[in-house]
Formats: sequence, structure tokens, C-alpha cells
Amino acid sequence: MPVRILIADDHEIVREGIKTLISRSRPEWEICGEATNGEQAIEACKTLKPDVLVLDITMPVMSGLQAASDMTALGLGCRILMFTMHESQRLIVEVRQAGAQGFVLKSQAARDLIRAIDRLLAGDTFFGPEPAPEKNAPTSLPPSGSGSAQSARDCRVPRLRCACSPPSDVASGIFRKFPLFTRHRGCKQRFQKYSK
Repeated sequence: MPVRILIADDHEIVREGIKTLISRSRPEWEICGEATNGEQAIEACKTLKPDVLVLDITMPVMSGLQAASDMTALGLGCRILMFTMHESQRLIVEVRQAGAQGFVLKSQAARDLIRAIDRLLAGDTFFGPEPAPEKNAPTSLPPSGSGSAQSARDCRVPRLRCACSPPSDVASGIFRKFPLFTRHRGCKQRFQKYSK
């Protein structure tokens, strides 16, 4: 029996784009139906029993998030892949809470849509690639057993000291006042370690 895919999006051009991607990549899959709002998606899932529902989030009458939540509560059994142009970590949390098993950005459909559906069919989830680390974020954690994580200000001490800066310059670069630098918790010991 072929894989059955239901598409719910209020824009015809988007539905056609999804169908084109699927037909080119997985011609053996069947597009069993289409819906243009959340209520239609629920009714179509009840009658058509798709394996995967590709569900837009922003739709008239009922949003995709509400539809996903209702379908999860009804136990309809189809896997739900949210398909949206909106990107935020908060939205991914809401998608998970609604009971959907996946999330794909419309801007990344060519790369992610088929892969996401494959993952859902295998009983897994898909929430896109890992988010890129924030700028200026530390690239690694302190070694285990080293106590509490060093602050960003702590980490500047050895860097400045390794640059052969005298203690007063190190202090002015961090605290502006040398006495405050020497009183900073743990800073004096690290300073002595890197000044040897």
C-alpha cells in the first residue's frame, strides 16, 4: 500500500509546490487529499486516514497549531509535519506541545521536506538542523571537575595575561580598578597561575 500524504495549506501555489516536490522525489507516494484550513484538515484526516499530514501553521478558520492539538487529542494516528515560513525556537516548542512530530520551514522545503517525511514515516521526529550557536558564545564547556563555569570576564584574564600585559592593564581592561580585580572571586589565583 503506498504512503498517503495529506496537504493542508490555504495557498494553492504552496500545495502545488509540495505536490511537485513529492512527485519528483517519491513518485510512489500518493497525495490522498488537500485542505485549506485547520477544520478541513481534521475532517480529511478522519476520512482519508493519511500516513503523514503536511500542515501549514497560519490558516483561516482554524490554525495549524490548533488543528494539530485537536488531532492529537482525538488520536487520529497520522503523523503531523508542520510547514511554515515562520522561524523561532518558541514556535518549535509550541509545535511540539501541539503534538506534531516535525517542523519544516517553507524556505528550506527543497532540502528538508522529503527528508522530514521519511523521518516521520520511520517513527522518528524532524525539527530541522541544529540551530547555529549564538555569536560570541563559548565554543566549549569548562573541563569536568573544574567547578562552576567561568564567566566571560574570568576568561579574559588569562588571555590578557598571556599577551604579557602588566597586572594594572589587565585590571583596567576588565574592572577599571586594580583593587577590584584582585578581590574578584578566584581571579587572583588564576592570575598567579598565568603569570608564572
